[in-house]
Amino acid sequence: MRRILGWALRDSGPRLSVAWLFGLLYQGGLLALPICLGRALDQGIRPGDDGRLLFWVGALLAVSVALTAGEFGMRWFGVLGASRTGNRLVARLADHVLRLDRHGVQRYGSGDLITRSTRDVEAVHTFLAGAPTLLSGLLGCAAVIVSIALLEPVLAVVGLATLPLLVLVNLWYPPRFERSNQQVSQAHAERADAVEDLLTAGLAARGLGGEHMLVRRHHERSATVTDRTLSLARITANWSAHAPFLPALALAVGVLVGGLSVLDGALTVGGLVTFAGWMSLLSLQVERITGRFAQVGAGWTAAGRIAEVLDIAVAVTDPDRPVPLPARGDLIATGLRAELPGRTLTWPDLHVTAGEFVAITGPVGTGKTTLLRLLARLEDPAAGTVRYGGVPLPGAALTDLRARITGVPQRPVLLSGTIADNLRLGRPELTDEELRAACHAAAFDVDALPDGYATEVGERGDALSGGQVQRLALARALLRRPSVLLLDDVTSAVDGPTETALLDRLRGWLPDATIIAATSRPAVAERADRVIELRSDLAEVAHG
Repeated sequence: MRRILGWALRDSGPRLSVAWLFGLLYQGGLLALPICLGRALDQGIRPGDDGRLLFWVGALLAVSVALTAGEFGMRWFGVLGASRTGNRLVARLADHVLRLDRHGVQRYGSGDLITRSTRDVEAVHTFLAGAPTLLSGLLGCAAVIVSIALLEPVLAVVGLATLPLLVLVNLWYPPRFERSNQQVSQAHAERADAVEDLLTAGLAARGLGGEHMLVRRHHERSATVTDRTLSLARITANWSAHAPFLPALALAVGVLVGGLSVLDGALTVGGLVTFAGWMSLLSLQVERITGRFAQVGAGWTAAGRIAEVLDIAVAVTDPDRPVPLPARGDLIATGLRAELPGRTLTWPDLHVTAGEFVAITGPVGTGKTTLLRLLARLEDPAAGTVRYGGVPLPGAALTDLRARITGVPQRPVLLSGTIADNLRLGRPELTDEELRAACHAAAFDVDALPDGYATEVGERGDALSGGQVQRLALARALLRRPSVLLLDDVTSAVDGPTETALLDRLRGWLPDATIIAATSRPAVAERADRVIELRSDLAEVAHG
């Protein structure tokens, strides 16, 4: 967490430094305002001396302008720097998650990851935006205490007497705030997971009569969020109330002591007003600083949660000196072994010639999907090597590799938006004719839909059928015109005639590409040049 906050402070440092300088101007104005008011009362209000009165009125106006400019600049540059860094932190977190393998991602629920990239990043943003105020406020408090000491020793004793109590208050509450804030963050993450399940699994659960369980779990986790949020609010309210109460109490005592000094002639009315102004300022500063310390605690907790994700090692990385991949080449896998939770998968050596169509079949649990992920280098094997065109996949740049080898999973992920948006993902230059041709090759009749290519796919594609989602994902992959196309049972949700049309057109679109399809459908195996049948104990090769 220190590393994340340190990076955030360095990243926003130039703008926060400017904000801090404006904060010093603001603190100087706050300190000068009671002085000018006290001097105006003592020296500026005299019968027949309008010039001196106007001078002090002008001085008060000048201080007010400086106060306004200082606060505006402090907040403007603070928010500007925090917003820029917050956006960069979201991008950094998203980039890291995208490069994690499935085991790394599965350590957290989708809702939890969303919470860390939204609520937690926002807490870091708030901490950064308030940092200039906190630092300048601490200096302002110190300046006020010194000024009170120079004004009148007795009043200084009254003001300084509050410091030990303030220290105790600000030692008592932070650890309790930290623990409570962590509990709130965890509660929000768990509720986000419940919302994710409610939205994505609700339809399937409804078919089983289990939607009430999902709703009940959401309500229970929402209640936990409420309880823990109220607990945090109680701590924050007590902290915010107790900290400024002490300077306010000192102000009351100071007015009593100072008033007696005025009556005795030891202190002027202006001096008493100056003291009252400074003590009011001290109370205000303590209240603001207390709030900033609460933000520091929230930012500290949030940074720790973000660091947990960023600290997960990225298994699939770019090499230091990437080797270019050829446009075409054989795909060869030797000695592959994968370590999965509770089991180990191994495969025999595999050699797929450039342009060959290979079907991989076998019972559930024999590692068909995992093998395709290894061939695409979506994750690395525990042992063994995959080569394309003689180049080991870890030696190639990931962008080069993704351009050559493209996979379509059995359950593709679609983005909210239209069919055209999903087809053009990352490639806005694609024409409507290119989209139409790829959908025809994937046997996806988009024109039959009411809105055609402007049809909204819904959240995760839930406005489309399972077969339409598969064919849309296939069309999106075909638009990349890869050298190797890996298909994970992409015809499992389509009918026989559609499957036949898809297989007939696939070769016409990619006549020279290597196609490896994990499948449970006989029609796919019949069209393949070769079939590899996997068994639970070993993988056996059968030539078609």
